[in-house]
Amino acid sequence: MARRRRITELTGGDPPAPGSVFGPDDDNVVPGEVIFALQADAAADVTVSVPNDPVRGGPSAAAVTELGLGAVDKALARLNIQSVSRVHGPTPPEVSAGVAMAGDLGLDGTFRVRYGATQAPATVAKRLDDLEEVAWAEPNRFREAAVVPNDPQFGAQWGLTRITCPDAWDHTTGDPSIVVAIVDTGVDLNHPELASLLIAGQDLVDFPPGSIPQPGWVFEGDFTGVDAVPQDEVGHGTHVAGTVCCASNNGVGVAGVAWNVRLMPVKVLARIRETATGRISGSGSAANIAAGIRWAVDHGARVINMSLVGYGDTTVEREAVAYATSNGVVVVAAMGNDNTNTPAFPAAYPDVMAVAATDSSDHRASFSNLGPHVDLSGPGVGVQSTYWDDTYASLSGTSMASPHVAGVAALVLSRNTSLTATQVGNILRSTARPLRDNPTDPVPNDRYGAGLVLAGAAVQAAAPIPRSLEVTCPASVVTVCPSVRLTCPSHQIICQHTFQVTCQPSVVTICPSVALTCPSRQITCQQTFQVTCQPSRAVLCAVTNSPACAPVPRPGDPPPSGPGEQRGARWDDYDPYGYDPYGSHYG
Repeated sequence: MARRRRITELTGGDPPAPGSVFGPDDDNVVPGEVIFALQADAAADVTVSVPNDPVRGGPSAAAVTELGLGAVDKALARLNIQSVSRVHGPTPPEVSAGVAMAGDLGLDGTFRVRYGATQAPATVAKRLDDLEEVAWAEPNRFREAAVVPNDPQFGAQWGLTRITCPDAWDHTTGDPSIVVAIVDTGVDLNHPELASLLIAGQDLVDFPPGSIPQPGWVFEGDFTGVDAVPQDEVGHGTHVAGTVCCASNNGVGVAGVAWNVRLMPVKVLARIRETATGRISGSGSAANIAAGIRWAVDHGARVINMSLVGYGDTTVEREAVAYATSNGVVVVAAMGNDNTNTPAFPAAYPDVMAVAATDSSDHRASFSNLGPHVDLSGPGVGVQSTYWDDTYASLSGTSMASPHVAGVAALVLSRNTSLTATQVGNILRSTARPLRDNPTDPVPNDRYGAGLVLAGAAVQAAAPIPRSLEVTCPASVVTVCPSVRLTCPSHQIICQHTFQVTCQPSVVTICPSVALTCPSRQITCQQTFQVTCQPSRAVLCAVTNSPACAPVPRPGDPPPSGPGEQRGARWDDYDPYGYDPYGSHYG
């Protein structure tokens, strides 16, 4: 049997920022819980019907405590076992494209074990991991909302202007077919700014009664069962959702980055209260989050926002993220608020758009985590948005920065629904405003990534290729490239192949081409064309696919400023993605 890579434990880190429940050096392992995945052939031999809601089974005789696999069941029997449950629910019947990928990644063979907490989860995981039937085993880990306390009187929505949302809104305010999943504390389902934009969601928080997230903290409200009512009891998820999208341009409340996309509330963090101070936050587990990611993908999300963090890599989350990105979903996550370069997850997983926080002067927020995996920055200080119980609030944190990026991703997809997740990420990074603390700092860098996300530039870059471009022929016969350029006002087309066009009176249509919006750029086309002539025009069309065109500067142009500024020896040679964003964390 092929063995999967095992996951190492968390090491190192700086002290947490005030208010964090779990900092980089804290033990965030969920007591009495272990997650494991079976090898594919063993998973196919499971003979017991195993639910995906351990709480409903409860620690009773009716709870499932075995899988029908001899060696695995013997190992489980040595524990004071309470329940075995599936991490992921069944794939909806209407979903077929992602089923094979879910099976390939082992998601359908992933289980959570709850047992009497007399043995350390690491010890139990090691015992299961040694079995040939088991692909990997690990402790479950707590995750928390990535928000820090903030002055509630700071209410200006400076962030939307800073990331040029008004420029983007000239082109799109969001397509209702684009769904953004808010994997968080849920959403206030009756908030007047959000209710009309919500689609069906899910509550996947499932801690057993009596659980505590950390000494000095207690769970409150609904934290004991999976259901279809992802009601926010914290305010965090509602705040995040309102930044991504809310009813806007209506003279009431606040505006969101996108106005017309749809929000999918997926509750993976429950309400927790610090007994000494009364402070409220949200906490869940890696297993909850993995289940939420899978649920969102299977129910149509194009973008997933996770404004939550935890230290310590887990396979269960890593595989769920891989499932999402393999199915073309843009995954965006907060970097964390401990001012540390210790990787926090899910932001540090491959292919996740990791977002740092900036203030209104484009400086890194003092609390924002940093590291080589940061992709972009977004407004994260004094961000005004919707809040729990039909209200509004100003909050700070990388939790607030992440939904700015997720909202721009939704606008980009609204502008061009055919884009892949990789293309969306490339657009967001390549159009960002470069940020650096020192003039000699490279871009991208460990503090800001590629820089501040810019909605206006990103949406323009996402424009779909138009069907045609008409230009006036200067003579009855035109040789297109290399000797003659067809010129329309302020633009040029340079084609790398030679062909001739006879114009009947004077019009040539080159199709398909690209949007020509910048006077200082040319378009270089990479494909050959065929020619057909009509009574009054000649039409040049691609033989096969649309030409792969890219804007480049004209010879002698000064280096551009702003988005796409000169970052290397030659502006057009610079590749912002030609580096390993994950460094040594991924071997």
